Amino acid sequence: MRLSSLRRRTRIALVAAAAVPLLALAACSGGGGSSPNAAPENGTLTVGLLGDIGQPPDPDIYYANNGLAIVLNTYEGLVQYADDTDSVKIAPRLATSWTVSGDNTVYTFHLRKGVTFHDGTPFTSAAVKVAFDRRIAVKGGAAYMVQGVESVATPDASTAVVTLDAPNSAFLDYLASPFGPKMESPTALQKHAGSDDAQTYLQTHDVGTGPYEISSADPGTSWTLSRYAGYWGTKSPFTTVKLPIYSDASALQLAFDRGDVSAIVAALPSSSLSKYEDSKQYASYMLPTLQSALVTVNPTKSFFSSKQARLAFLESIDQKSIVKQVLGSRSEPATTLYAKGMIPGGKDEQTITYEPSAMKSYAKTLPSGTTMTIGYASGNTNAQQMANIQAAKLQADGITATAKSYPTSQVFGWINDPTTGPDAFFDGNNGPDGGSPYMWGHVFWDKSGGIDYFGCDVPAVDQKLDHAVQTGDDSAYVAAAEQYAQTGCYYNLSYNKDWVVAQKWLTGVAKSHNIGANELDFSKLGIAG
Repeated sequence: MRLSSLRRRTRIALVAAAAVPLLALAACSGGGGSSPNAAPENGTLTVGLLGDIGQPPDPDIYYANNGLAIVLNTYEGLVQYADDTDSVKIAPRLATSWTVSGDNTVYTFHLRKGVTFHDGTPFTSAAVKVAFDRRIAVKGGAAYMVQGVESVATPDASTAVVTLDAPNSAFLDYLASPFGPKMESPTALQKHAGSDDAQTYLQTHDVGTGPYEISSADPGTSWTLSRYAGYWGTKSPFTTVKLPIYSDASALQLAFDRGDVSAIVAALPSSSLSKYEDSKQYASYMLPTLQSALVTVNPTKSFFSSKQARLAFLESIDQKSIVKQVLGSRSEPATTLYAKGMIPGGKDEQTITYEPSAMKSYAKTLPSGTTMTIGYASGNTNAQQMANIQAAKLQADGITATAKSYPTSQVFGWINDPTTGPDAFFDGNNGPDGGSPYMWGHVFWDKSGGIDYFGCDVPAVDQKLDHAVQTGDDSAYVAAAEQYAQTGCYYNLSYNKDWVVAQKWLTGVAKSHNIGANELDFSKLGIAG
């Protein structure tokens, strides 16, 4: 199979601070504390979700955000990203070690012993092929991650040898991704297969090996997880995890303030930072992610038909000011073309500098009354603020600039006809599925990647990325990034962080988080002594 056929549309990571049309829970049980905000005495942890999870928490289907809290605590993959670090590092999970052939086509995994699925079935190498095959069969959004698998050999119960049909140095990142393939009980899948490969069953149940299992599901309202007694790893003091769904940020925040919710992960708007960031009553954490705020420019629009105009626009953005003003401490200005830490030593340096005079000079060459539109995704208040700030700056230069919201479905449709899109677009929070530079460069710079909204494409860059993913050559990734940056179509505006607020008694928050997932491993959380 040609490497290019691995390409699939990735998911967008929109952190919206607007209301979601769901029924808010008026209150939920915080779990037995003697006073508001006290630690629970009944073993119950409550983590509030903002809005419905959107899809069933089936690991081969789910391709969004909120539901990862369920997926990543009920299922496990062979590997994951290391917890409690801001670097991209592959760490063991159900595989304790692995080797990779020199040509990046054969991956040999040595599996953890003594692991059982939630139905009691022992985890063996046979489950690896079953999990990969099911992912292909159900054709979910992240099926591309295993489409390059040619075969899975099982020389013994604790060894799986995966052979790819083409070299792919990003394969471990596919497996470590929060959307990567998870191990599923072959026995349970067969028992509940039905006519849809167990998709109906997995809408409200799980078949994983994780520290928790789904014990109650009321989609759109709440989910409940129970601690799996047979889990091989660390067992949390929390025997029950409740995940109530709130319709808007204010309702969720109110529940947290009164102690009904133990923690909120990446859901509150930046406007709430001042309340919690330096609070003595609550704990606030800024944790690393692979996500950024981004600016993309539409070369099909007459305003930006020249590279000179596109670069002038990017140079007119006061990066440091806009990041500080809108995102505050939950972000920092990006200095690289890929996500933070993807290329060792920051060799992929971004060289755009703030130079407003370039745009002012270009504006003087335009006819009086020239208009342009800066887009942002509906409901993303951070992106809206950025777009409004930049529009006001352009108006001062004599350009009739306006900021306009677009529904996500329309944003993804622009690739079919970029001329229907705005002149430029502010993306408040987005990122790749995993930590390989290929997973970043491909989705943002290749028109077949999914988030190159306006189809600004350089075939030579695509070729460099395809070469780099085969070899894992960082210098090839850097060359691809530098060449794409010259188009003036792209600006990595900020490195975004997961903002977690928690009750003071909750411990282990940073240690339960990794750079690839906007969620916490509940098994690593605890109660202050």
